[in-house]
Parts: sequence; structure tokens; C-alpha cells
Amino acid sequence: MKKTLLILLATISFFELKAQEAKIISVINFTGSIDKYPIEMKLEINQKSDSVAGEYYYKKKGDAQKIILEGMLTDGVLTLKENTYNTSKRKYETTGNFKLNYIDQVSLNGSWQKPTVNASYLTVKLSARENLKAFDPSNYVFQYTRNRAKLDYIPADAQYYFDLISLKVYINKSIRWAFTDFKDVFTKEAEIVLQDLNFDGYLDFKIPIYYPGLAKGDYSFRYFIYHPEKRGFIQSKQLNEMGVIFFDAVKKEAQTIEADGSGNEGTKYFRWQNGKLFLVKEERIYENDSYTHYTYYKIENGKSILVKTEKKK
Repeated sequence: MKKTLLILLATISFFELKAQEAKIISVINFTGSIDKYPIEMKLEINQKSDSVAGEYYYKKKGDAQKIILEGMLTDGVLTLKENTYNTSKRKYETTGNFKLNYIDQVSLNGSWQKPTVNASYLTVKLSARENLKAFDPSNYVFQYTRNRAKLDYIPADAQYYFDLISLKVYINKSIRWAFTDFKDVFTKEAEIVLQDLNFDGYLDFKIPIYYPGLAKGDYSFRYFIYHPEKRGFIQSKQLNEMGVIFFDAVKKEAQTIEADGSGNEGTKYFRWQNGKLFLVKEERIYENDSYTHYTYYKIENGKSILVKTEKKK
């Protein structure tokens, strides 16, 4: 009887504790041109399905006028459809198509064409900002170990959440790194996002995490920075505490956004120095205030020092 009970408990534990290979999404930035027109492009490549989503903009027009992209990467050939919002028709329309060869994970070379009959081709030449030839973790296997979360306060949605127990990274079927510091960390899909978070040319990674029961601000990330001198990833306490961060590889700038839903909003801009992010600028708008308020900082002696404040309409 005792032996049967032990086997039963072991079986239950086996099914509760689940190892699962993570889906990998690689965020890659490209710079170059369409014909004689300089552009910047960011792509999110799903390593499992080979689907691609992204955006690009003409440098002359600026990043406020981004064009949406979607497509597939098949046998080293990237096909992308661009969609632009038609203000008069109030809908997105296909305005162009890319066909690009992804060469050695370093460059995209090919053509762009309008979606009309007998439209001429324009030459496209782009190079990756990330150094994927030196280090490309998209070829690794990231494996989650998770438990189904027991959340009594949201019984209807509890089935979608998992307690993250550990993350193991395999290279050629051998464990290279293992991470276990995940107390009260909840996940949904087993997913890893590869992205150069500190703009040093090497892909880092982040884990999407969730806060069950929250209607607003219910997600964030755990961030891991690759250190080439140590040949390993280190979890960033500073980035974890900052929450949801947006990274601009062109400006080499990180941003956080705050909004209370009542018209009070703020954006903070950060720059890296000596392995740490420092606040360099802040923009704020307030309910019933027609001005945008700006605060500027400089990095000095390991601190963000206030330089000036101003407001503009």
C-alpha cells in the first residue's frame, strides 16, 4: 500500500511539473536603403513558424511615420507585405512588397515593388545592427519547467497561468545555462524574446511574465543581459524593477511609459552607461493642461543630474 502511494504521488508530481521548449522570437534591426532612400527596419522573427512581423520607416520622414510589415521567412528568403493606413478610406492598404535574401544572418538584399501590374522593382540593401555571426542564441533550445498555477482569486482564468520554476538553455543537447531565481513569477505561453537590450550588438533575452488578477499593467518581463567577457547571461535587477521597457536600437535609447487613463501620461528616456540605464529626459502631459512638460538630465558621476525644465504647446 505504501509503495503504491509513493508511485501515485510521483506520478502526480510528474504531470504537475512540466518541461516545455520555449517558442523563440528574435527581434532584429536593419539599416540600409530602398533605392537611394535610407530606411530603418525592425523585424520580429518567429523561429518556430517562420512568420515575420515588423515595421520600417524612411529616415527623412522620421520614426513617427512607420509602415507595418508582415510575411514569412522560408529557406533564407524573406517575403514581406507592407501595409499603410489610408486616412481618407480609414483602413490599412497594401502599398508594397519586399522579396529579400537573408544572407548569413548579416544582410537583407533584394527588391521592393508596388502591388500593381508591371510595377518596376527598386533595389533593397540592408545590414543587421546585431552581430549575429559572433553570437546567435536563436539556435539554442530554451526549456521552461513550469507548474500549473493554483490561483483561487481568479478561478476562471487560473488555467492560463503557470508558475515558472526554472529555465534551462541547451546547446547541442547539453545544458549551457540554468536559471532558477523565479519566485512568484507567472507565465502564460512558453516564450523567449531575443533582443539586443543594451545595444552592444549581442542578443540578450527577456521572458514575458504576468500579474494575475490585474486589469491594467498585468504584464512585464524578466530581463537577461549577455556578457561576452563571461560568455553568459546575467539577470538584470534594474531592468526587472523598471517593468515594461521599449528599446530603440537606432537612437540607442530605452523608454518607459506611464498613463493613468485620465489624460495624465509620461514617457521617460534612458541611456546606457557603464552597464546601467540612466534617465536623460522626461516628457509629461496632464489633464486640462495644453502644455507638454519636459525635464532634461545629464549623466554625471554615476547619477542623472537635473539640467533644466521647460514646457511647450
